[in-house]
Amino acid sequence: MEAYSRASARRRAGSLCTVILWTAFVFCFLQLSGVDAAAKKCNQHEELCSRAYNDVSYISTHASFAVTSQENPTKPGTQFKGIKDQLDYGVRGLHFNIMQGTTASEVVLCYPDCTVNNGGTLLDSLKIVKTWMDANTNDVVTIFLEGVDTDASPAAVVKAFGDAGIDKYALKGKPESWPTLEKMIDAGTTLVVFAEDSNIAAANSQGYFIPYQDIVFKLDGPFNYGDEWTCGPWKRSTHSIMLIPHFIIQTASYNGVTYNNLPYPFNLGTTNGYQYESHAVTCRSGQSIWVNFMEVDFYDQGDVLTPTLKLNSLPYKDDNFKYFYPEFFDADPNLPSSLASRFIPEPWHITMAFGLLLIVNML
Repeated sequence: MEAYSRASARRRAGSLCTVILWTAFVFCFLQLSGVDAAAKKCNQHEELCSRAYNDVSYISTHASFAVTSQENPTKPGTQFKGIKDQLDYGVRGLHFNIMQGTTASEVVLCYPDCTVNNGGTLLDSLKIVKTWMDANTNDVVTIFLEGVDTDASPAAVVKAFGDAGIDKYALKGKPESWPTLEKMIDAGTTLVVFAEDSNIAAANSQGYFIPYQDIVFKLDGPFNYGDEWTCGPWKRSTHSIMLIPHFIIQTASYNGVTYNNLPYPFNLGTTNGYQYESHAVTCRSGQSIWVNFMEVDFYDQGDVLTPTLKLNSLPYKDDNFKYFYPEFFDADPNLPSSLASRFIPEPWHITMAFGLLLIVNML
């Protein structure tokens, strides 16, 4: 009897060693085979890493710097929250309307002019973006330097980028084909800068001000309240980036001056809700390139995040088959690949399951 007990104990010990060895083997195999429990995320999502920069949809904010108070506005503005809050939310495109400041060496951000909303210097806004990018190295951000025939000094604009230290992140040169987000992140070139004014673009000897007109296909807009959202000009574009202005302006007076392009801070739940999604999908179906930037006012009103997730075929709140889910990159519209990816087990799930199975068989 005693001999039997010793033999039984040896068998149990041997079985336990077998379990441990097999568990270790499976874990090592999964690690070496490239299954990573903490996979890299690009712009907050693993699925975006393998996509080219121009195959991704982004939220961008019109006159990103022109902040006003929602509760007690004292001046017209295009946003209720500042640049850091915008980036934290998921905005990845910033539009800076550049103008000359009090001296030729100063560049300020104003909309529609500096008597209405002066958002401070370009340098100060770039420092905010740079600080955020320092802490978020896996996110690609785009800056649009707006203003054709701006009076801002090209040399002063270049200097502001250098003084802010943000130029170290800039993608240099006009790409023949866009790299993937992962390649941009690995290379540390996570900032793309488009310059609308040709003199500004030409002033940058390092080549990281990309000429707007050569790359960006900007659709019609903005719109007045009651206008139909349109997607013109209708043409087959050779540009690689599509920008859609999706915000409403109004004719109104401020300080005794009448403007025809002041922001319209009303009905934002509709403008930045189903109309945002409808506008994007309609323009995508009628144009030859992907919808890249949807430019909005008051980004935090309504819901511009969910439609953007949908455009990128990413999971979103209340994701359900009954809701519209656009087909993207051969995704099955009946079973989005991003949904299926949720059920891929992590390595430790598989390891533990395998170990438990062996233990059950041993008992």
